[in-house]
Amino acid sequence: MNKQIILNGVAAFLPEKHRIIAINSDQPPLSLSIPASRCLALLVNYQGEVVLRERFFHEVWVSNGAQVTNNTFYQNISLLRRAFKEFGLNEDYIVTVPKVGVKLENTLKITCSEEGENIATELPQPSAPERTQPRKVVRRLSSSLIRGWFGISAMVLALSLSGAFLTWQASMDNRFKEFKPLITQSNCSYFVNSDTTDYKKHRLFSRDFKLNCEHFHYVYLTAYNNFARFSAVACERPFSTWRKNYCVTHYVITDNGDAFEK
Repeated sequence: MNKQIILNGVAAFLPEKHRIIAINSDQPPLSLSIPASRCLALLVNYQGEVVLRERFFHEVWVSNGAQVTNNTFYQNISLLRRAFKEFGLNEDYIVTVPKVGVKLENTLKITCSEEGENIATELPQPSAPERTQPRKVVRRLSSSLIRGWFGISAMVLALSLSGAFLTWQASMDNRFKEFKPLITQSNCSYFVNSDTTDYKKHRLFSRDFKLNCEHFHYVYLTAYNNFARFSAVACERPFSTWRKNYCVTHYVITDNGDAFEK
């Protein structure tokens, strides 16, 4: 049987199904993303204690073969707060301890049971109403109206594609703009990904891997704790999607996450 975790007697969290359902209410069930569901399960298991951010990273993402950033982590915590609010639970039960982790308050009453005990049951989803076939109405349009319609459609399509292109360009460009300067040595300017808290691997790479910076002066290093893969993108000029870039990518893969340790 699937375990269900009763929250203050008003909602039930089903960790195996990644759902929250209402008790004694016709409110439809809420599906959680798998990472958000795992975060909530971790908070429930350690209720009243501060669960370290690094523990979330490892147990929710890294151990399942995924990477995670601080933004992604806190977005999932925000999803849980919104889910609590939707079911009438105080979102302040989930407390963020800045730069440390997250805690589930002891004031939230939690009990566990098996799904078959009928404490909470999922209500069937209402079936979609049967669609009736609309009657076809055929009208003769003038050629000038048709040309005008196609002209407007073409203009809207061109503007949409232009906006999508600009958004894509900006998002790609921002990826490397968020990198932080690390060190400049031997004509190489090293930059590091800002979504990690430990730059030890980056420093060891810049020390031990002698890159030829005669032509490629700007090196963007990407590394994460507990990940064996390490990448270095070396470019002639600062990376920008508004011009042609000449870059060389170096990959280093080790047997464990302690790459470059000595």
